[in-house]
Amino acid sequence: MKRLIRCLGAIVLVMGLPCIATTNEQASPTPVSLTVRLPDPGQKLLYVHEVIPVQPGLLTLYYPKWIPGDHSPDGPIDQVMGLQFTAAGQRIAWQRDELDRFAFHLTVPAGAQQIEVEFQFPATERVTPNLIDLTWDHVALYKAGIPTKAQLFQPTLIIPADWQYASALGIATRDGGRVAFKPVPFDTLVDSPVIAGKYFRSIDITPKGSKVPRWLDMVGDSAAAVAISDRQLAGFRSLIEQAQALFHSHHYDSYHLLLTLSDHTSVGGLEHQQSSDDRARSGSRMFADADHFMLDGSLLPHEYTHSWNGKFMRPAGLATADFEQPMRPELLWVYEGLTVYLGDVLTVRSGLWSAQTWRDAVAYRAEEMILRTGRTWRPLVDTTVAVDYSAPNAWANWRRQNDFYREGQLLWLSVDMKIRELSHDKRSIDDFAQTFFAVDDGSSVTHTYTFEDVVAALNKVQAWDWAGFLHDWVTGTDARQVPLLSGIEASGWRLAYADKPSGYQSALENVGNGELEGKGINAMSTVGVFLHDDGKVVDVLWQGPAFKAGLAPGMKLIAINERAFSANVLREEITRAERTGKPLQLRLENDGNNEIHEVPYVGGLKYPVLTRIPGKADVLQQILAPKSVGKNS
Repeated sequence: MKRLIRCLGAIVLVMGLPCIATTNEQASPTPVSLTVRLPDPGQKLLYVHEVIPVQPGLLTLYYPKWIPGDHSPDGPIDQVMGLQFTAAGQRIAWQRDELDRFAFHLTVPAGAQQIEVEFQFPATERVTPNLIDLTWDHVALYKAGIPTKAQLFQPTLIIPADWQYASALGIATRDGGRVAFKPVPFDTLVDSPVIAGKYFRSIDITPKGSKVPRWLDMVGDSAAAVAISDRQLAGFRSLIEQAQALFHSHHYDSYHLLLTLSDHTSVGGLEHQQSSDDRARSGSRMFADADHFMLDGSLLPHEYTHSWNGKFMRPAGLATADFEQPMRPELLWVYEGLTVYLGDVLTVRSGLWSAQTWRDAVAYRAEEMILRTGRTWRPLVDTTVAVDYSAPNAWANWRRQNDFYREGQLLWLSVDMKIRELSHDKRSIDDFAQTFFAVDDGSSVTHTYTFEDVVAALNKVQAWDWAGFLHDWVTGTDARQVPLLSGIEASGWRLAYADKPSGYQSALENVGNGELEGKGINAMSTVGVFLHDDGKVVDVLWQGPAFKAGLAPGMKLIAINERAFSANVLREEITRAERTGKPLQLRLENDGNNEIHEVPYVGGLKYPVLTRIPGKADVLQQILAPKSVGKNS
């Protein structure tokens, strides 16, 4: 239905579309001046000032919506406050688009050649009194109708004078706390985070003989947080060498592993072409002991692998002209799944993990995917199309989550094993990595790929019906189409169960952030529940023992067989039930009600592990072995 919208004095005819007013704007040779101030780190407020070259008339500005690496329209527009526009000191009225809250319309007055934009952004998850982890897409507006690669920005960051910093951005000047970076296109700016802080270390990890600099840059809330040991550092040095041995290429002028070590910032990682934004899940304790280091051991290898898979080579549906256009994420099982597989292999090859840790992690994830009951109605590809990083953990096994990560790892292990089988061990996924990612060595210009390109590259390495295999796996809801354990079993191992948790699972449950929600107890393969360490029921296995007994997420386990709940008591009572054959009596609090639920589980403790298949070769040993390091580039 046609309708008229008044866009700041101009009548625009649309058909249910946003009011876009960019008729007079073109790319300007004069860069946008973007200054971000952090005057009081304890207050965690960023003050943004932009000077944008313009022409008189209608103008639309966007706040970044579709953030690369997030794969979804999750730009934090709701955090922007105090927004105002001026020209020659005079306020300009503005209007948010009624259908797109990321778009702002205004009319530039006659004679104006530039406008100034000011707003504040509360960076509560990115700033502490001692550090900042700045991502530029949070603190900038850009012009609509012009590709971001054609919009030049001159960024400046103002921080405490005694703080040090690191970024892939080139530095123009520094005067006290004022750091002026060299002008870059807006898409490059968004791809170039900055870390800075009081407790900072920058370590050159460039391989001997290489002319391409690589750095491990760390910032924390204390000197202890950035106190990496020589042995831990050696693993990151080896990571650079092992990645080169795998890919036989690089796609950056230099690379910065940017690592934030804080208990007060968000955690996780985000990939970039010439750097990675890594926020340790263990926070300030990442380097403190073996368990914490193990839990974060694969974080940097994963994001570093994305420099090849995801940034240089990118699914066509994720390569957009700006941050407003919707992305099509249906190939995330390649973008993320293959990166999990290759990144974790590199974690072992570089010595950041042992082979046993890799097997423990894969066993844990394989069991989690086996227990994804929602596979019977929701195929893997739908978890990519409907990617959601904020989905609740309640009923996660039935609803499914972003399974393209962990199931993607199992898929690509199966691909690796099929290549080895068909080629009689002459070729492997390493050959695919070199064929697919080594084009234009040294270039950082993005190449795109499609499903057909992936199939063609696999066939170049080893001819087979890859199209049929991959299509069946990602679209299937039947066990015959989705052979989850085929790669593990072809490698000479199988998923089995022990009565004690692996070192990986123990670390997750005792010192980690858990795989579902916080520290917790994974009893999905036994009673059929995942519990927070305080007894809160996080998830319940669909049609499992606890489900049939009436349990649901949100309840709180108070006692087992009239013994006050604890992780040890739960384990002891599961063991007792196996011996006596008597069901478990669970006392739960449910919205203020005290309830008894009888769970007839008598199967004993079960923790996932990988065990050897007698008579079959141990191919995992070959896959995880470090590669010879030749000439470094």
